[in-house]
Amino acid sequence: MMKMTYWIAENLKGDKADAIIARTKHDCEQKVIAYASPSEYRQPVKKSFLYGDAFDLFEMATAKDGGRGMG
Repeated sequence: MMKMTYWIAENLKGDKADAIIARTKHDCEQKVIAYASPSEYRQPVKKSFLYGDAFDLFEMATAKDGGRGMG
């Protein structure tokens, strides 16, 4: 099993697809500042999930309720 960890700042008024994601908390905060107003997003939250191989990761990302809701 492999573990993927990322940081996500959810858009307060948008869809999950409008969330900003990054590898580190600092990068996530910087993307929020660069792309939008910080008042439009929640504070970044650390998320992790386990997957077995690339196919498992693909399946999780494309399945119903997958994508940015993973972790």
